[in-house]
Amino acid sequence: MLYDSPPHLCDVYTSASGTDAGGGTDIAYTLAQSNVPCIANSLSAGEQARFAQSQIALSHKVCFKASALTAPIVRGNKLVVNGASLHVKGVNSNQAVGNIPELVEVMCEQLL
Repeated sequence: MLYDSPPHLCDVYTSASGTDAGGGTDIAYTLAQSNVPCIANSLSAGEQARFAQSQIALSHKVCFKASALTAPIVRGNKLVVNGASLHVKGVNSNQAVGNIPELVEVMCEQLL
């Protein structure tokens, strides 16, 4: 099964906001976990349009086996997959069913 041998590796970063020298907001990222096996895909134009109706900008979906994660993934985290920086916008966990393990689905917007 694909989830037993995911084709991508991901670095997970936590985020903390602070104030920069000019008084603006600055976001600092700290590496929480590296080289986590995952499946990363771009969303189709139809999926992007469906979320855009609710004014949610998304570009990618990243899936993990829950057992592979040692750091929690929450909104505001950053994922780096194949050199692409992704901002976490939503997280959904699915329970294990039969031979299918518990999976974590992360919806993201690419940071340019």
